[in-house]
Amino acid sequence: MTIRQAVAIPILSVVLLCILITSCEKDSENAPVGEDWMDLDTQVYYIDTLTVNATTFKFDSIAVSGTDRLLIGAYTDPVFGFTKSKSYAQFTNSIYTLDSDAVFDSIALILNYDNYFYNDTIPVQKINVYEIIKDVEPDDDADSYYNTTRITVNTTPIASKSFIAKPKKDDSLHVTLNNIFGKTLFENLRDNKINNSDEFLKAYQGILIEPDNNNTAILGFLKSSFIRIYYTDKDELETEVSTFDMLFNTTNSFHNVSNTVEGTVFETLTSQEIYLPSSITNNTSFMQAGTGIATRIDIPNLESLYDISGTGIIIDAYLKISLKQNSSTKNLHTNDSLNVYIIDKKSNIVSALTDTQGNTVLGLIDQEDTEFNITTYSIPVKYFLNLKLTDINGDDLFLAIYPKDYNKSVNRYILNGEGASNNIKSKLELIYAIYDK
Repeated sequence: MTIRQAVAIPILSVVLLCILITSCEKDSENAPVGEDWMDLDTQVYYIDTLTVNATTFKFDSIAVSGTDRLLIGAYTDPVFGFTKSKSYAQFTNSIYTLDSDAVFDSIALILNYDNYFYNDTIPVQKINVYEIIKDVEPDDDADSYYNTTRITVNTTPIASKSFIAKPKKDDSLHVTLNNIFGKTLFENLRDNKINNSDEFLKAYQGILIEPDNNNTAILGFLKSSFIRIYYTDKDELETEVSTFDMLFNTTNSFHNVSNTVEGTVFETLTSQEIYLPSSITNNTSFMQAGTGIATRIDIPNLESLYDISGTGIIIDAYLKISLKQNSSTKNLHTNDSLNVYIIDKKSNIVSALTDTQGNTVLGLIDQEDTEFNITTYSIPVKYFLNLKLTDINGDDLFLAIYPKDYNKSVNRYILNGEGASNNIKSKLELIYAIYDK
């Protein structure tokens, strides 16, 4: 920004005066104590020419513990490459009272849909189920499961299922499991070879549900899913099938989300300290939930505000960033809000972005032009700008923007960078007041 690029507006302008009064009431702590600075000498500047640099980077991992959803599926995207999510599930053991004459009938995995899906569900999808053979626990020195966590399984599947996914119509997906696996489990419980949770988990650590690489959609399932065993009692006068369920352990059930990016622009993002400037990616930056791909925003020349003669304050400031036209479709849809965090120069999260009152803020849709298919998000950044100007490490603070539900979805976004045409480019809009010349 230069002084010539700033537009000076008289303080008596009704619109800006209202903005000024409202903002100063909310941010009185920033005004000079004991001084009525709103006089005829005060000038207000609307500035939208500060440099904004958008880059793409990828977090090394994302914590996925504590989510209420399991993601299972895969799809190939012409921009983002191949994305895949598989889920590990540990199931719980309750006390079952089974008659010694009870006879095993069948066993099934019941996956409860939670209505989330991404990409095309029309083609046939396929999943395989494997038995976990190692303890289900976080990696060494970790207190959480991450999208990169892997657990050893038996490579012979205990089930394969091809199906048409109907997450909006059906309540659940029924997957018949291998009878030998089910019968052994049932008889171990019936014959009291397993009598408590420790013995159960030693014998049955859980299952892995993995999609086929040719799938075209990623589906969301609830952690209230379960294993159901069907059996009959011989001594009953009328043979009736009975059941008992083993619920997923919500703490030790999680998904592993990965992407194969060979041949894409993301191929070089092997560390979260590597950045891909929008200037070399056709004036675009990128985000993808689940995999850790995010957009970093740098405002490198903020101190140039001080080139304006006099003492001033930031009245309000918004970062405007828009979706690339036609990048959001029915299958590859986007959400109406974005998460925003403050990060350091190594892409470590410092805190969530807040307003001056300490309330967490989101990027929200500010403008939707359906005629030209332009969607613009607005992010309030006044607190962040003040932090950059006052913190000793302000030059090393950046914004990280990534999708809502970043650890339980795979939604992808293509954003216009600072080099795009004027009406869609990433830019900072702020109102700056000079009250003491």
